[in-house]
Amino acid sequence: MKISVIDLGFNSLKLVSYDVKRDNSFTLFDEKSLPARVGEGLIQTGFLGSEPMRRAIEGLKFFREVNEFNGVRQSLPVATSAVREAGNGDQFLKQAFSETGFKFRVLTGKEEALYSYSGAARALGQSNILFFDIGGGSLEFVYSKDSKVRKIFSLPLGGLRLTQMYGELDGSFKSRDYDKMEERILDLLPSKRELGLNDSTMLVGVGGNLRALARWDQEMREYPFNKLHNYSMKLESVELMARELSNLSTREIAEIDAIGKDRAETLAAGSLAIELIMKKLAFQRITLSTHGLRDGILASFLDDPLAYHRGRLAKTLRRTLKSSGKQKFYPAIKNFAETLESLDLIDRREGEILSYELRWIMDEASTLRPEAFFYLMMDDESFLSHRDQLIAAISAIEYRKPRSADWIFSKYRSMLKGKKSKDTIEKIAAVSRFLDIIMRTDSKIRFSIVERGSKMKLRVISGRQHFPESLLRSSVKQLGDKLDRFVEYSVKYPNEKPKMEAVIATESGVRA
Repeated sequence: MKISVIDLGFNSLKLVSYDVKRDNSFTLFDEKSLPARVGEGLIQTGFLGSEPMRRAIEGLKFFREVNEFNGVRQSLPVATSAVREAGNGDQFLKQAFSETGFKFRVLTGKEEALYSYSGAARALGQSNILFFDIGGGSLEFVYSKDSKVRKIFSLPLGGLRLTQMYGELDGSFKSRDYDKMEERILDLLPSKRELGLNDSTMLVGVGGNLRALARWDQEMREYPFNKLHNYSMKLESVELMARELSNLSTREIAEIDAIGKDRAETLAAGSLAIELIMKKLAFQRITLSTHGLRDGILASFLDDPLAYHRGRLAKTLRRTLKSSGKQKFYPAIKNFAETLESLDLIDRREGEILSYELRWIMDEASTLRPEAFFYLMMDDESFLSHRDQLIAAISAIEYRKPRSADWIFSKYRSMLKGKKSKDTIEKIAAVSRFLDIIMRTDSKIRFSIVERGSKMKLRVISGRQHFPESLLRSSVKQLGDKLDRFVEYSVKYPNEKPKMEAVIATESGVRA
């Protein structure tokens, strides 16, 4: 089934089309964006202008043709700040429906914030988040602690709105007007105490301005991956870019390759807003999500179409957040990783990397050449940081072809920070070899730590009569080496008495 979400914002008109599976999971297959600027002149008059409305309607007609061409039979059109603030917003939506057939739902500021947050939360895997979505007309915030939403608010601090209020006709800013804009932003932003933020809170943002800054930051850093989701920027980088943008006109900003003309008009103001969020709320880093409003809209609709159309956001949001975050894995992987964590054989971060890597090893794509498989893993929009995702990908290659893993490690050495990452890669690969045998033979495992924590005792209950015991012996040796434990194992076959075979894994080899 194919469904599209149409997002009519203050500055842009977007069409995002998804392929929806039977289990309600979805992937994006097409995306279109037009600079309709429906909010142009709204600040001065309080109404949508005839020319901006005409641009939007012509854009919607184009989207209708795109949907027909792509075989999309259902659309979810939503409008945000410009339409909800305009005195003639209802009139415009009636005209849009009459000419295009798209019936829009106007989101409140709270709904816009929550849908955007829920879309990002599905891919974040974090429980304490200050999330913001900076658009053309407004800036939405959601603060969640322990995966529960604590605060929601919307501020009139979108990039285009600020530019129209304080900028010149060419998009540049006079020094005094830029200072006034800074004062306005700081006045409206809440304090860290007012929000109740703690030191574990992570700052996460979405929006075109933030994506443009991230691309520029990656270009200046010569970042090795063309990957924005979960990309992290330091405060000093954001400060540097905002300072440079403040002295440029729209034309000059558009000449920066990483930015381009589509985002040039709003980026100087948008970058200042992002910088001041970080400064006032004492964040040294910001993480970008490429999932937001459109993903949240679709997830909510798929969860309960009737509740979505009736605006029962709280009902669908709870279920969306409950199922969001870390990806789902085989129970055996999850249980084994959690047990290793509980015994301090791996830490929580290593457990997350292991779980992610094993899902890929069990996938059919693992039959690809190592290099192709590596880039396929790195292209995935994982909840892991880019560095941890890189470790997972190299671990998967280490499991299959160690020489290729060594070459890839040397290529990305600057991101991996030396021997500790290499040890983690080898440890995860060793655990993966063992678990792969267990899962491919439908076996079960029981294990414990004995002799003052120096020995791990494993019991394997085979799911097949023909069990690859030589492979198990080799994997157990490597497991013991990398986990720094002596290992003893026994195998029990179905419908037979237990067949015991003790093996001790040491640095020098294996003895029975």
